[in-house]
Amino acid sequence: MPSLMTSQEFRSGGEPSDLSLVRLVAAGDEDALRAVMARHGGLIFGLARRVVGDPTLAEEAAQDCFVSLWKAPERFDPERGALRDYLAGIVKKKAIDVLRRERHRSRLVYDIVDRPSPPESESVDTLDLVHSSLRKLSSLQREAIFLAYFGGLTYKEVAETLAIPEGTAKTRLRDGLLRLRAVMGSVTAA
Repeated sequence: MPSLMTSQEFRSGGEPSDLSLVRLVAAGDEDALRAVMARHGGLIFGLARRVVGDPTLAEEAAQDCFVSLWKAPERFDPERGALRDYLAGIVKKKAIDVLRRERHRSRLVYDIVDRPSPPESESVDTLDLVHSSLRKLSSLQREAIFLAYFGGLTYKEVAETLAIPEGTAKTRLRDGLLRLRAVMGSVTAA
């Protein structure tokens, strides 16, 4: 059985085993998690990319995989296999979850925002007015507003869902709402 490294030995520049790293992660050592990510990140990202196809979504799945390790390192059982195989199993599940979430979100955005407008000759009710106004926003603003107002997410949750800083989420929401108000105001004034 390989000897397990201590946190101090790890910091002194030794080459720790995966088991040592996981035990250090279990002790709350962020540097050990970074070492696991450096060692296995390429493989994990590559697997996620094969499942989801999109690099941004693959990054999300890979990050979710490493967050799972950080939150529950005790789930890794070296008797059942290597750490890379354990992480590969997690990332495949996370990638499928990300893909399902993305497909569901895309369907909802289409259903709410991108449905066809009624012909000009027909009367436009409030919902149709909102739909036609939303189509006049940028896709980034529409997406943020959709998640916040139709999805019920806070700006922090919008930021997490879109993998953007909270300030960017606030700006997209604010600018989108200002634009929406202007567009809807000009339509109702006509």
